[in-house]
Amino acid sequence: MASATKFICLVGLVVLVSFVRLQNVDAAGECGKSSPDNEAMKMIPCAEAAQDENAPVSATCCTQVRQIGHNPSCLCCYALEHR
Repeated sequence: MASATKFICLVGLVVLVSFVRLQNVDAAGECGKSSPDNEAMKMIPCAEAAQDENAPVSATCCTQVRQIGHNPSCLCCYALEHR
């Protein structure tokens, strides 16, 4: 009987510690730890091409667009951030 009580107390302690630790987790957002503003700043090389359809698109812009394509939820995150 005493071992069952010790076991229940141990399980309760583990659950309590786990709950407290989960409350303090600083989860990353859709874009990882980068803020939506930082992600938007990465798109600066695309600014000229976005405003003028005849402007050449830089390789840096293409690289950034490809990276966003790998994580479309990040695109939604910073597109909707300031609404």
